Amino acid sequence: MVTEEMIKKEFIHRTVSRDIRRIYATQEAVIREALKPRTGNLLDCISRRPIDVQGSGLKPTYYMTVLRYMRLLEIQYRNQDMKTRRKLALYNRVIWGVLYHETLSTLRYGLSENIKQSIREDLNESSPKNLD
Repeated sequence: MVTEEMIKKEFIHRTVSRDIRRIYATQEAVIREALKPRTGNLLDCISRRPIDVQGSGLKPTYYMTVLRYMRLLEIQYRNQDMKTRRKLALYNRVIWGVLYHETLSTLRYGLSENIKQSIREDLNESSPKNLD
């Protein structure tokens, strides 16, 4: 049986995971296009997109690897011309922009009845009794 708590947990997981993937994809695109990586270590780390989820219930904790080096790159290029600087959305604009402007509002106001029904159907399809 699918409970309301399971639906909320799945909604939170889908929303946060989607937005973390979006952060990593944006960072990867910026590194490829604007920075032209020399060694490739930064690009390798970002392209792996490591996400670790710990905890259970309605309050899981999501850990994502954010290298301090990216923040330093953003600071290093702050004195460049505006055209170059706009392309360097590595840390502040990407991470905080996505988390505070998109993820938070989706989590607060995005769980509508049709989304609940869609998640309920997905969970019912993947329930253990349907796998027999």
